[in-house]
Amino acid sequence: MMNRIELTLWKWGDVLYRMIRRFDYEDRQGKNIFRIRVRPYSGPAIHLPGGEAIQSGDWVGFLHFYNLRLQQILHGVTSDNRRGMIVLRETQRSLPELVEFVRKHPCGERIKALIGITLLNRGVEPLGFTVQSVPETSWFRFKAWYMRLMIRFCHPDGKRRVKHQGKDLPLKCVLIPVEDLIRRYGQVSSTTVIDIEKGTSKL
Repeated sequence: MMNRIELTLWKWGDVLYRMIRRFDYEDRQGKNIFRIRVRPYSGPAIHLPGGEAIQSGDWVGFLHFYNLRLQQILHGVTSDNRRGMIVLRETQRSLPELVEFVRKHPCGERIKALIGITLLNRGVEPLGFTVQSVPETSWFRFKAWYMRLMIRFCHPDGKRRVKHQGKDLPLKCVLIPVEDLIRRYGQVSSTTVIDIEKGTSKL
């Protein structure tokens, strides 16, 4: 786990990151593990499950994990399986608030999908996300390197995991069309805790 010096440095780094990124959504006082930047998409077409495609110029919400908050939530948890369950639970808890953000955003009706680029993509399909490969570009290679560096900090055994499982942690694009997001989570309270292990909900 991170020591106090590393955690303090990361907190200061997070302040700088926030200033650079200028997120449109960030739950700084709550527990949401996502941040969002709403921007026009630029790049090759991304095909959605329903047959539509996101084309260059379409509006999307770019998802970013709130890594510092994830580190705080996962503090003291050493089991890979348990950590994965917690991340899935917190993801499901956070999604209803993203529905409200999209509904209230000035460009909300134009946002076609929420898109994230991540190494943490296992098990997200049941939540409504589609997982796709990313192009082999220098930017995505840099992003993969950066995210593996984050795992070295966040994960209790991160150094060994990246060394031995680096090739098994491919960078992926995960996305969910906004209409699917609203259909699945538009009527779900963000205070509902989803028990991933038992498949039940608790209030």
